[in-house]
Amino acid sequence: MLTTLLLATGCTAASNQESVMDVIEQRDVVVSFVVDTTEQLTAGNWEANTGTASPQGCTLDNGEEGAAYTFKLWSPERSDDPAADAQKIVEYWESLGTSTRVVDHGGSPVVYGTGGPVLRASFSTDAAGETYRIGAIAKCAPGDAIELKREANEGRKDGERFPGDEYVPEENVDDVYRNQ
Repeated sequence: MLTTLLLATGCTAASNQESVMDVIEQRDVVVSFVVDTTEQLTAGNWEANTGTASPQGCTLDNGEEGAAYTFKLWSPERSDDPAADAQKIVEYWESLGTSTRVVDHGGSPVVYGTGGPVLRASFSTDAAGETYRIGAIAKCAPGDAIELKREANEGRKDGERFPGDEYVPEENVDDVYRNQ
C-alpha cells in the first residue's frame, strides 16, 4: 500500500532524500567556499599561514563520530573601507544560502555565517596584525579525522597535493613534504 501511495503521488523514497556528500567532497566545498569568498574582495596575497585544510572530529546527526574540515586564509591587504567589504561578503554569502550576522568591533566588522554550503564561516576585517581572515568549517560527514590526517600526510610525502595546499607559504612547508 505504501508503494501504491508513493507511486500515486509521483514520489519515491530515493527522491525524497538528499544525497549526502562524503568527507572529501565536504573538504573541497569548504576550500572552494573560502577561496571564492576571497575573490569578492580587492585584497590579495591570501595565505593559509596556519596550514592546510584540516579535518577535526565532529558528531553526526545519528550520534556517530564523523569529521569536518576547516580552512582559513589571511591577507595583509585591508581596504580603507572594511565595512563595505563586510557588506560584500554578506551579500555574497546570502546569495549562497548562508544566513549572516555582522558584529561591529569599533569600525572593524566581523561577518558570521551559518548554513548554505558550509556549517559555519567568518570574515574578520581586523584579525591579528590588521589582516583580513576568512575561515569556514565544513558540514560533518562520516569519516575519522585522525585517519584522514594520516592519509593526507602520507600523500603529501609522496608528492600529492590537495585543494588549498597552494595557499601554504613555502617557508611553512616541512621539508618532508617538499618535492625533491
